[in-house]
Amino acid sequence: MVLTKISEMLNQFSPANLKIANYILGNYSEIGFISVEDLSNHSGVSKASVVRFARIVGYSGFDELKKAIQSELRKKLSPYEKIAITDLDRRSLQKQLEELSRNEINNLRKTLDSLTPEEAIKWVEAIIEAQHIYLAGFGATRFVISLLSYALATFQSKPLWMLTGSVSDFSPRVKHMESKDLLIIMTFPPYSKEFEYVVSVARKKGTKILLACDSPQCPVFPYAYSAVICESNSLLLNNSFVGPIALIQIISNFLLLREKKTGMKEMKEIWNVELEGYKYIAKEGGEEE
Repeated sequence: MVLTKISEMLNQFSPANLKIANYILGNYSEIGFISVEDLSNHSGVSKASVVRFARIVGYSGFDELKKAIQSELRKKLSPYEKIAITDLDRRSLQKQLEELSRNEINNLRKTLDSLTPEEAIKWVEAIIEAQHIYLAGFGATRFVISLLSYALATFQSKPLWMLTGSVSDFSPRVKHMESKDLLIIMTFPPYSKEFEYVVSVARKKGTKILLACDSPQCPVFPYAYSAVICESNSLLLNNSFVGPIALIQIISNFLLLREKKTGMKEMKEIWNVELEGYKYIAKEGGEEE
């Protein structure tokens, strides 16, 4: 986050840069919508100093810094507020499509940048080594992580448990967690208390945790064995799930490549079961002979 980056660098700034930093930290919600001239006047420094400040904190210029802040501010807005302030509806259909597509491409690019080979290997090896696998997702995220559950069930045979709903729904399952098990969790703002509770149980049991989330500011980020940041910026909705779905696709394929023989065996068994199922359904009335 821009705020975090600036806060961590406060002791390194020159007097001019410190003035800019303090103004940004104190008026963060305004910065995404003001000009270089405005920030220069409010901070009491030159426009050139503002541009240099943006570069010092890791951006090509003030425009890129401002866009990063705008992106973070949008994440804090409700869908109603996003719709209320957008000007997309005043643009042509072609421009709307271009802007929406550009946003999702950016989500995908940032997610893939976060997924290093080292982290991918951690995920694959943790899945292979696990005795049982628990997959947790709440709200809309439960539909996304169910894709991973389906993929894992397709080419491996170890038990899978979906954790979703209320505490009373998943407590009979989490009580069986052990240190040899694995918890895979996906969570995006607004974070639910249920997922924090699931993670607290996993920590007590010594269960390894794989996390897909939107930011290091996620409440359980420090407790993950491996965490992949999935950019989830949506121009109009709470979250975009392009990044998380891409992560699921890549990890599933990585796993299949690592466990090729096992995957082929499991998928062949599924194919045979499906053939038997279709034969059964094709029978008149679906009755046994």
